[in-house]
Amino acid sequence: MLLKEYRAVERFPILKAYLHHFSQTSMKNEMPGLLSFFFIQGQTSLPYIRLPTGDTHLDLRVHVFWIQPSRTGKSIAWNFISDIMEQAEIPFELFASGTDAGLIGSTNAILDENNKPTGEVETVEGLLAGRKAINFDEGSILLTPNKHSQETVLYLQTACNPVGSGNNTLVKHMKGNKIECPSLVSLWITTYPPKGVKDYVLTKGIFQRVLLYYRHWDMDERQEVSNRRLGTFFGRPPTNEITKDDLYNYFKDTDKRLRDRLLDMGELTFTQWSEMSGDEKEEVVQEYMWEMFTPADDYQTALYQASDELYDLLRNMSPSMSEIVASFTPAIENYLGIFSVHMAILDEKWEVTAEHVDLAHEILIDLFQNLIAWLEDSVEVGGNKQKEAKAHEGMVAAYNECQAYEIEGYGDGWRLRSMFFTTYMDKAKVSKSTAERHFKDYGGSLFKSRKSGGRVFIRKVGDAQ
Repeated sequence: MLLKEYRAVERFPILKAYLHHFSQTSMKNEMPGLLSFFFIQGQTSLPYIRLPTGDTHLDLRVHVFWIQPSRTGKSIAWNFISDIMEQAEIPFELFASGTDAGLIGSTNAILDENNKPTGEVETVEGLLAGRKAINFDEGSILLTPNKHSQETVLYLQTACNPVGSGNNTLVKHMKGNKIECPSLVSLWITTYPPKGVKDYVLTKGIFQRVLLYYRHWDMDERQEVSNRRLGTFFGRPPTNEITKDDLYNYFKDTDKRLRDRLLDMGELTFTQWSEMSGDEKEEVVQEYMWEMFTPADDYQTALYQASDELYDLLRNMSPSMSEIVASFTPAIENYLGIFSVHMAILDEKWEVTAEHVDLAHEILIDLFQNLIAWLEDSVEVGGNKQKEAKAHEGMVAAYNECQAYEIEGYGDGWRLRSMFFTTYMDKAKVSKSTAERHFKDYGGSLFKSRKSGGRVFIRKVGDAQ
């Protein structure tokens, strides 16, 4: 999925500049770059903002699970992300592997001056404790079917629950005591597509809590990036009016702006805030979460309209597939609310409007469609020959139902490609992106294409010349 001209990118110069700088490090990975901005901003806003949802709330963290072949820029992307966070003073860690103690924490006996146990213990915090961004650079280890990986996935699933809800507290029972670890982490997980990954996506709850992005790279894309990289040797990087220093300052200034608003509401000084415990700060944040941001009159209507588009996609799918994909819609709806507040933060407004919802929805529905296309492929049965035969049958049937046109100088029997895709989507009960992928993968031997009058037509090989 290449990055189209999202209105949010055009609307906010700082976001456009961020993507410019990101793309100099990780090439042709525009969508992960876009998500990484909100990943960082989610950690920036975490101490100050809760999004009320009836009798509970969400926070603005953005968790990302990025699945893509090896050597396509996933790891180097973290170099850019971590540099931004380091300069913006946002804590972060890198995870490779670890035990329960390493993730949740452990206890050490306190010794007296004679090096003998006093009977008291001290808690050593684990990786998932506290506020930080965490990079799981080889997420495939989470998908290995063994007891430890399954426990790790459950810990991460808990860590994704809303901060301050109590459900984000990890608990490890030990002999004589237990460790309780409130987690305020944001997860950035990357992996190559390991065997069986789709089965885990469909069965593990963590995938209903993250923004899942999958992309396949073909050899043409790899070569394009290789050529771009080769072109950078002895070449100066392109400049941008908004520098990386400006990006660092944006996140630091945003932190201060959000903090100042919350402290003004609570009539607190910075010293008082600094001396509060985590629980005391959470009480303040939740007390003022209804006033920190407020919805405009058109906000709810925009949410309902966005939801209609999501469910329209589901209704146009086969019943079995729509049931699978439907399990991901609550997460997308949660992120719709979360991203709408992110857009308000970018806009430096305290009122969340329909425009902010629309800007968020434009990005999220593309991610949803990307997920649908991948999941549709995951439930296809049989080998490649069977898939190809099934696709050929569906495409020929769709082609035969479409109206034929004559193109001057090239004969008749041509079909509008757009109408062909619409018919194929309806007959095969697949999304547009899946239909286009089937055409790319299996239609090359069946059809030839031609442009006429600004429109693209196709004709089956062997039809009238």
